[in-house]
Amino acid sequence: MAKKKKHNQNNNNQSPSGEIFVYAETIKKEDKTAFHPVAAELLAAARKLSDDLCGKLKVSALFFSNENIDDIKDELFKELYQNGADKIYHIKNENIKSHIGIARAFTELCKLKNPEIFLIGATIEGRSIAPLISSSLDTGLTADCTKLEITNYKNEKKLAATRPTFGGQLMATILCKKLPQMATVRPSVLQKREKIYKEEGEFEEFVPVLEGFIEPIRILGTELNKHKLSSELENAQIVVAGGKGLKTEENFEKLKKLAKLTGAAVAGSRGAVDMGLIDKEYQIGQTGKTVSPKVYVAFGISGAIHHLVGIENAKTIIAINTDEDAPIFKNADVKIVQDAVKVLDELIEELEKSD
Repeated sequence: MAKKKKHNQNNNNQSPSGEIFVYAETIKKEDKTAFHPVAAELLAAARKLSDDLCGKLKVSALFFSNENIDDIKDELFKELYQNGADKIYHIKNENIKSHIGIARAFTELCKLKNPEIFLIGATIEGRSIAPLISSSLDTGLTADCTKLEITNYKNEKKLAATRPTFGGQLMATILCKKLPQMATVRPSVLQKREKIYKEEGEFEEFVPVLEGFIEPIRILGTELNKHKLSSELENAQIVVAGGKGLKTEENFEKLKKLAKLTGAAVAGSRGAVDMGLIDKEYQIGQTGKTVSPKVYVAFGISGAIHHLVGIENAKTIIAINTDEDAPIFKNADVKIVQDAVKVLDELIEELEKSD
């Protein structure tokens, strides 16, 4: 049964609750409420962090919704339990209309429960609410992380959050001094659970008071982005990507042709985007998209660290480059030292023959 609890705003002396909070962000999928893919990735990561601490921390999913979801509530909650949640907090308040209200509600819950770790997806919404929460709680926030682990620091077990820095040239591992230890994590960089964790668990309904809070944003209307490239690219099983080595827009048209012949998604490096060879929406890397396909084929991409961050979870990387010392070869499973345009032409020719 749902439990409604009163708030205790004065928790300065409260001990940590032994929980890892995970924001289970929702999206609209075919006009139905569904979880953003990053929610499952964060739950799996939180489960691993808890296991590394010998199960001392409970994984709690934070689910916000003001909509009537009675017909799909059991299905949604079951999905959270299966992906690693021990407990679900269902946050409801009809006065919340924007990300600012969500951040305020989560802040109130944190003050009440005092979690040790709080993980949020580095989505548009996640990047909006995380700094509001951390500043309200006077704690630190490591943004845009690609790796999470537990480390020993001064006889304490701490969350070590790793993220690219200096334009993606270096990777920095950051510890947070205060609780909760907060991090936003890029979608598609962590793996989902392969096995079902459990079918049911604890549940608590939380209705924040939001004392004195007035939504500063009034939403006049919403419109779905019909450009589905982002989701198609991030969920693609095969990705063919071009870099500066392809040199011309004509060669990128060939890349698109190859993608059509193979059922792949098209992408590009930051260098190719800077040259105007491909749109920013197709960019892979620290400042672009993160992908985890079964096969990633890089045509004329040197492989700077800011690009490699975006493909580190690819199962198989095939790299084609004229420079045998290109950094990408150190991370490639298949290495082809050759003109990328020539290989592209030959692949298209062979595929068209087979048709």
